[in-house]
Amino acid sequence: MPTIPKTKTSAALVREHAFLRGYEVYDVNSSSELIAITDCTDFKPFAEAVAQSGLPKIELDKELLPLDVAALLSFPVYREGLVTSVVTLVASNSQDAIGVFEIWEPVGAFDDVKLTGGYYSKLDRFQNVSSFVRFERGVGLPGQVWNRQRAMIQCDLPNHPGFLRAAGASAESLTTAVGIPIFDDEFVASLVLISSQQSPLARGFEVWIPGDDGFILQESFYPSVEPEYLLSPNTKLAIHQGLPGLVSQRGGVCLSMDPAVFAVNRSIPKGNANIHSGIGIPHFDDATLTSILVLLF
Repeated sequence: MPTIPKTKTSAALVREHAFLRGYEVYDVNSSSELIAITDCTDFKPFAEAVAQSGLPKIELDKELLPLDVAALLSFPVYREGLVTSVVTLVASNSQDAIGVFEIWEPVGAFDDVKLTGGYYSKLDRFQNVSSFVRFERGVGLPGQVWNRQRAMIQCDLPNHPGFLRAAGASAESLTTAVGIPIFDDEFVASLVLISSQQSPLARGFEVWIPGDDGFILQESFYPSVEPEYLLSPNTKLAIHQGLPGLVSQRGGVCLSMDPAVFAVNRSIPKGNANIHSGIGIPHFDDATLTSILVLLF
């Protein structure tokens, strides 16, 4: 896997988004050793455990976490049956931090998934509803992510026909859900990240799909960016362009603080610091890239 420079990431990069305090990204080499591509490595032991198990995990134990951290979501990215990257998202313990992490895993021999891990900040009612729900393959966001085997975005959750917990989302002011598939040789889990109106998880969410000669913007949502950052549906990038191009070249998770990379094709005035960085999270079907989730911070 080609190397890229380390990118410094810390609370300073995402402090304006109250739900996320920071993130860490690691490559995993052929010896299962983790190589940080972010300077911040405070939570490397948690990422190492995920790299070894191959399973996503939400850590809630207050004795293991700093006082300003409420939860960690660490998850693997597979390519050709091997873990090639681990991403750790750090939820803030701020009173204003409203958002959700969920892990949905298959149930025995049945073709459905149930909640096996979750962090709900202060959303007790939504947590209670979610704990009793199961989704068949192709149903609800966890089931659709499983069936389509690609990342997905659902917006306007209280009114979205595919988000089956819409009433709970409306009560808790939840606006956007992102689904991330985790596949080894077989389906492992669907991750769901839910962002609130009060504290968006990111400034922008995008899903890019590989095409014949590049990438096509399949889905997007921009809760808090300047108009210059918005891309219209079906925007195309060449195979070497932007975060999708970088992900395709490296074959794993990529991040950048260079506007020429994360803000490609956007007419941004010089000196505009509305977005500071972007992260590209791929999903592979064996060795075939099927989607790239881009989060803009």
